[in-house]
Amino acid sequence: MNQNKNLKRSLVVALTAVLLSMSFAGNSQIFASTILQDKQDIIDELLNLKNDESVDKKSKKNLESAIKKLEKSMNSKYWKDESTINFKHGDKVLKADQQAVKKLSKIIKEKKASSEIKEDVAEIIIRITQIDRILVDNAISSLEEIVMSEKGIKKIDKAIKLFEKGNEFLDDERYSKALKKYEKAWEQIKKALKDPHFKKMKIIELEGTVDMNSDNIPDVYLKVSKLTKENKPKLLEMKINSECVNGITHDDARMKIGLSTPVNLSTEFFDKGFKATNKWFKENDPDERINPVIITTVAEYFSFPASGDDLIQINPGNEAGSFDFTTEPISEIGEQSGWTGKFTFDGKPGDYSLHFWFPLTEPTNEGDSCNFLSNFSIPTSFE
Repeated sequence: MNQNKNLKRSLVVALTAVLLSMSFAGNSQIFASTILQDKQDIIDELLNLKNDESVDKKSKKNLESAIKKLEKSMNSKYWKDESTINFKHGDKVLKADQQAVKKLSKIIKEKKASSEIKEDVAEIIIRITQIDRILVDNAISSLEEIVMSEKGIKKIDKAIKLFEKGNEFLDDERYSKALKKYEKAWEQIKKALKDPHFKKMKIIELEGTVDMNSDNIPDVYLKVSKLTKENKPKLLEMKINSECVNGITHDDARMKIGLSTPVNLSTEFFDKGFKATNKWFKENDPDERINPVIITTVAEYFSFPASGDDLIQINPGNEAGSFDFTTEPISEIGEQSGWTGKFTFDGKPGDYSLHFWFPLTEPTNEGDSCNFLSNFSIPTSFE
């Protein structure tokens, strides 16, 4: 738990390994197989108990209800893979598990139930609770990869306290209470992710994607072309899903770009000596440069900058923008519609961070909104 206790400090002080997607599988190795397989094994054991002729009718009914709840928790849309839970739907998994344990606990209290079935059911309750403990623990650990505002950090602090309280109930064999605390902890995690935040993105071998709303579908595709000649501007190809920008239609789309020192939450941004352009900027911007984003405080990282040019910009009348919008499916971003475009950037030799900002509307986890993410950044080097 030292890792969790140091979470607040870690969120503010440093970003460690770069996050391309939220992973919840950090502790799954304690299982003989995947978490979903372990859940299926539990269901199979409950089915065997239900089919046992020695089990009374009332216990069978509770077993059947518990099985249905556990099957509900295994809905494929709630999981990113066999051991990784989806951020947006984690509370549904925990809620279903909690309801299953509630049904199983009734069997332990039944006078007609045999001591053997009570022992089997008690062991299963423990396994379900341990699974949920691991899911919440891994979720909290994953948040070390995200930089949040103070408001978001406070919500994570609440999640940690609720999680630790749940662990105390687990140690005291009060499993229903432990599960309730784990569910409450997840609620705080979801609230924290509604708050503006950003994460660093690393392009693996000059090409990569990022899932911005944790629905297991890539929302941004970036590729830096391998140039044969040295000291030439970098060419960056970008494809971005339309759900990740402000506005119901693409006519409202906006996004801004900025270069800063490669320091976490740096407020030092650059303009002179740096150039980022494409066809649109050559035609419409007199100096053929993206005007600088001005960030003076850490708090300004968590809002859409007032300064700087829009990289995706729709002009009234002609709808001409720096990127092209298409309704056709784009393979690199999960066959979703969106924008495609290229631009070059160059500047003084050194290491920097290239930032992209998205305007935030009212944060929500409904639908496929990306509004809970304010920006992401890419480590950038000029030679």
